Amino acid sequence: MTLTYRSEYKKLLGDKAPNVLLLQEWLADHTEQLAGNRKRLRSGQFTLLPHCTEQSNAAGSSRQWQQVFSALGMELASESVGCCGMAGTYGHEMANRETSRTIFQQSWAPRLNGGNESILATGYSCRCQSKRFADAQLRHPLQELLAQIEDSGFTVSNH
Repeated sequence: MTLTYRSEYKKLLGDKAPNVLLLQEWLADHTEQLAGNRKRLRSGQFTLLPHCTEQSNAAGSSRQWQQVFSALGMELASESVGCCGMAGTYGHEMANRETSRTIFQQSWAPRLNGGNESILATGYSCRCQSKRFADAQLRHPLQELLAQIEDSGFTVSNH
């Protein structure tokens, strides 16, 4: 939705459009504030499976998530994956279920064999498809960061 707003505001308002940022864009701009508490968080290695639209329309988004995780002392590898098969409402339509499953099996399913605790996915639809077709409960990167914060007593200063 953020990318949609960004695009639509620019079409409608041109140079007067507000600067609409993805969450990771905003966080990447504030890594110095995050880094002060990195020792409080447990270290971890994670793999990011980015949303296909995000990969296409915000090419630096995976790198920005990596910057945020790195600032907090965690490692994040990003894997290039294709579409999960949801494609907007397409995968929700009963007539498209098998095609949606086939697309998921071609790109996402092989990455979800085995333990999925360290696999993160930015797309809501991607996480839904992973649950639906692979019984894999994937977290959004922010969900993992929040879990880390809750476990550590982390605080962010306003410097």
